[in-house]
Amino acid sequence: MSNESGRIDDLSFWEAYYAEYTEPFAPSLFAKYILEHFAKQGSTLIELGCGNGRDAVFFADNGIKVTAIDQCAGEIEYLNKHLQNEFLKFYCTDFTSLSVEHRFDVVYSRFTLHSVAEEQEDEVIKWSFDCLNAGGYLCIEARGLNNELYKKGEPVADKHNTYIYEGHSRRFIDLAKMKEKLNNIGFEVVFAQEQKGFAPHNGEDETFMRLIAKNVADVPRRS
Repeated sequence: MSNESGRIDDLSFWEAYYAEYTEPFAPSLFAKYILEHFAKQGSTLIELGCGNGRDAVFFADNGIKVTAIDQCAGEIEYLNKHLQNEFLKFYCTDFTSLSVEHRFDVVYSRFTLHSVAEEQEDEVIKWSFDCLNAGGYLCIEARGLNNELYKKGEPVADKHNTYIYEGHSRRFIDLAKMKEKLNNIGFEVVFAQEQKGFAPHNGEDETFMRLIAKNVADVPRRS
């Protein structure tokens, strides 16, 4: 369930999922939280793994200039055809191998970092620090070690804390280790919690982690 680069390969699962659920749903609670506290009208935001565009549309509707990326080609084609506008553009690409071509005020990752291997997570964190404007935020919501699905299913060989369950794989992130990584790169962690209430869904309320890290203005960029 992983490819030669070490990435957890669930592309076919998500292509089938979004073929069934094409239209954007209501925005997530995380998107509402980020808009209230860390993004403002006129900000630039890149979403890593936008799925059916639910949060990208929400941010754009609130005056944020959004670049939304995902690997599901059919979904991106649909979103660009029906939803793109001056505030919102969709691109089909792999968010674990982006180059630094533009700067953003916010890097937004909801339920995507736990879908890639830790090696790819490390690259995403480094890229995020390099592409953020001074004072910009990396915003993460994901499954951590306290999530109720942790250790359910079949372990993925050579992938730490990664399990195949209900048709696709999930990697469970160590919040303390993630905070250490971010601090070592040069981020300032301004919020980090793992609890219920972040993402209730269909009557269930699992434990998820939220982590917000700031690219502090007086910290030099990585070389």
